[in-house]
Amino acid sequence: MDEAPAEPGWLCRVLPHSGRGPLLLITALVLVLAGTGLGTWAAGTWPWPKDRYCWGAWEEDSGPGFLGDEAFAEDDDGSRTGRQTAPTRERPTGSCEVAIASDYQSSYDGDEVTTDQKVSVEYGPVPKAAEARLAMVQDGFLGGDMVPLPDGLPGTVNGRGGLLVLPKSCDTHGRPTVVTMHASGTYAIGPSYTKNDPADLGGARQAAVLLVAAANRAMAAAGCAPDEPLRVSSPLYDLPGKQERVFSTSDDVCGIRGLRLDATDIEDQIGAVTRDLQTCSVRGDRDGVPYLNLAMVAQPRLAAVFDGIAGERPAARGWRGTGTLGKEHAIVRADCSGRTVIFLMGISTDPGHLAVFANAAAARLGCAPIAPKGAGR
Repeated sequence: MDEAPAEPGWLCRVLPHSGRGPLLLITALVLVLAGTGLGTWAAGTWPWPKDRYCWGAWEEDSGPGFLGDEAFAEDDDGSRTGRQTAPTRERPTGSCEVAIASDYQSSYDGDEVTTDQKVSVEYGPVPKAAEARLAMVQDGFLGGDMVPLPDGLPGTVNGRGGLLVLPKSCDTHGRPTVVTMHASGTYAIGPSYTKNDPADLGGARQAAVLLVAAANRAMAAAGCAPDEPLRVSSPLYDLPGKQERVFSTSDDVCGIRGLRLDATDIEDQIGAVTRDLQTCSVRGDRDGVPYLNLAMVAQPRLAAVFDGIAGERPAARGWRGTGTLGKEHAIVRADCSGRTVIFLMGISTDPGHLAVFANAAAARLGCAPIAPKGAGR
């Protein structure tokens, strides 16, 4: 049986059948599109699709400053570009980057203003080598200004970026896979003035949302996503205090009794103080040069980042657990009331600093000292 001819569309039915049909058709389409555009433009929903970045996780104009027009300041011709390499089952590494470039003359004094900003995300297993892993995780994401991710998510975040440890289903070659995010950038006026000016992530909470959204997309691409996507729904942890200047070598730093440095041109930042995480950092009060980073990690997935690099012997005579005291980093792994706890030190090479910190953290958690008596002197 022959099929009935398809019913003509509404445009074909309303247009006259003449040589002017194609022209009228084009005219009608333009009018339809114009009418739709005007209607949606007035409603603030112009129909052209918005750009998406980082494997589709972030949408243009979706909230944080680096995704909106405010990223370009006074530059009407500023550009925002994205590039990415998605992870796959066969190659479980990936990266994405959003770059903002702006170049304009200041309306205030006419000086040439240039901004270059980036938001970079990396997906992949933590490094195999111990020093590389400690430098990446501890130096980059366990400073005193980082706060724990909410809702039990294993990781840390601040207004410039963060780290999230993915579920065990995403492990690669026995090492945890992490997603890291970092905002950077510079602001220059003329040829002689330049300052750091990271891309605006919208604060620590918005940064957590961005990080988790990117992680969900990356895990889906790599084929290891959990049944339910990860979410950020609870408030973020509030840091107990701001940076405090250290005025005397007899002053305790990071709120820990007996933890002292032979310097006075420094300031400390007390970070998280929870059952799962404790951090503090000390930097130069003028130049920001790091003096000391200390961290205690007990959250299981975050602690797993340091598996296999603490050695098989005690860090020193009389110390509990296993560990190593290196030139740039120190790590001790010990049992604390039935939980595996990691104690970390960076920048300083004085084991006494780690001893005081580790014993103070252990006492707070209600377990036996990590370092022997007198090790902190």
